Amino acid sequence: MKLAKLNVAVDTHNSSVRILTKFRVSVKSLVFGLTLITVSYLVLVPLLMLLYASVKSTEDKLPFESTVTTLGNYTAVLTNPSMLPIFLNTFLFTAGSLAVGLPLAVLLAWLLERTAIPVRTWIANLILVPMTIPSLLSAIAWIQLLDPRIGLINVVLRSLLGLTSDMGPFDIYTLYGMCFVQGLRLVPSAYLMIAASFRAMDPSLEEQSAMAGQNITRTTMRVTLPIMRPALLAALIYFIIVVMESFDIPGLLGFTARIRVLSTAIYWATHSEVGLPDYGLASALGTIVLAAALLLMWVYQRLTAHQERFATITGKGYRPRQVSLGVWTVPATALCVVYVFVAVLLPFVMLLWTSVQPFYSTPSADSLARVSFESYVNIWRESGVMRALWNTTVLALVTSVATILLAVLVSWFVVRRGKQADGLAHYLATVSFLPQCVPSIVIGLAFIFVYVRSPIPIYGTLWIIALAMTTRYLAFSSRATTSALMQVHGELEEASQMAGAPWTRTLRRITMPLLAPAMINVFLWVAVHAMQELSMALMLYNPDTVVVSTMIWNMWQNGRTADASVLGVLLTLLSALLLLAGHLISYLRRGSNS
Repeated sequence: MKLAKLNVAVDTHNSSVRILTKFRVSVKSLVFGLTLITVSYLVLVPLLMLLYASVKSTEDKLPFESTVTTLGNYTAVLTNPSMLPIFLNTFLFTAGSLAVGLPLAVLLAWLLERTAIPVRTWIANLILVPMTIPSLLSAIAWIQLLDPRIGLINVVLRSLLGLTSDMGPFDIYTLYGMCFVQGLRLVPSAYLMIAASFRAMDPSLEEQSAMAGQNITRTTMRVTLPIMRPALLAALIYFIIVVMESFDIPGLLGFTARIRVLSTAIYWATHSEVGLPDYGLASALGTIVLAAALLLMWVYQRLTAHQERFATITGKGYRPRQVSLGVWTVPATALCVVYVFVAVLLPFVMLLWTSVQPFYSTPSADSLARVSFESYVNIWRESGVMRALWNTTVLALVTSVATILLAVLVSWFVVRRGKQADGLAHYLATVSFLPQCVPSIVIGLAFIFVYVRSPIPIYGTLWIIALAMTTRYLAFSSRATTSALMQVHGELEEASQMAGAPWTRTLRRITMPLLAPAMINVFLWVAVHAMQELSMALMLYNPDTVVVSTMIWNMWQNGRTADASVLGVLLTLLSALLLLAGHLISYLRRGSNS
């Protein structure tokens, strides 16, 4: 009798375990299904709607209002003579920006990682400071420095050279000026990408070249750079996409110069100065930009997929070491200092100077007497400033939280299910990376088409901007968390589940704490970019959903230079504080773990 009761108890327990196990599997499967649906909806639906709009929209109709399918939009883009300068400007702007930014980034990365110049750590940190300054504000600062009539550098040069003209000698409102400013903006990001490869390269090959009688220049050109070829080509392809999608600098400088590239052409097609928006032209241009970006990203992935052939770090005798430049140490250090002064200190100081002037004027004894922080007080009396700050804060928080949660789920299923050669996991990895190929201005346009007639009532609200930004930043975030998760062995999660913990609790109590450093970095990265984002916000905002970036844009367009500079300084300081908070949290975590 007792044995029968015991058997019944054991059977009941086993049934409970099976039910619990089945429930755990069903929860995991349910979450996986929801993640697949969410990512597919966020990424694929807008892109498919963009393609649909490109063959349905016309000059005066949205895609839903037309009953005719036509390739007329593509015909208009490819045959209209007025479009040729736009494609040519885009090519020249991209090539010129890369010609300025990439060689400078490679040179700085080589100097700071492969040579023994002094104060390398300080210079390396200062190079990254422009990443806290939005591109829009960089363009504003350089306008104040290189405006042909009142720019500080031009005024000083005319005085020193005794020029009688009241214009020049430099003009920021040209294609050359756009390339210069955009090229400087590329340097910090390109430096980060390239410096890691320089830092990791085994110097023994360079030493052997030196022992063979080759000087530093020949060694660098014949040994170092060929080994770096995959990293340099990957950086080149990646930053072609970055420049093609950039809007802030060509939007601000090109507006005055009447120089349009593809990104600004899309914006002005939907924000026509005269007449109705031409959504047909905008969607066709967006599709062309998307196709070009997808092709370039495919090439980028091909280049980065086989870099192991160029690996120089092995288990034998790897010892990173810097080389001495000898008599070139002082000129090399001076070059780094000059770059920091020109690209970092000068623009920010000029922005700060403009913010304390009642109206723009170059530094002088008279303007120094007019210095006042009254603008920083009066800005809070502006009717829309508090709303813009609130909207920006909410947007940054919502976008960061939504992006990091979705990225963690994507990473978990890609890494853990990917080991089983799961086709759905591969699909999820591919789709989640697609937004990296989609320019921000194109995402903004696609979201207009999706939600302008959607039963989901978010068009014209802050949530559509947050959703667009979550889509845009998903690629970077999921790749960052995937890289971190690959360092976490699955046996920790298996031990938790063997102890009876549900999958959700294991994810919350084991996996996410181990991913905390990467999650914090991603959260801060997304928050800073969401605060600075202009193109998506411009495409989707209205007076009730204005954010700081769009307010700065509108202030500058309306000639309110001082107010735009005040908001720009505040936004830059807020971005810097967020990044400093991230470093502080990382430092405290390292201290608590040591």
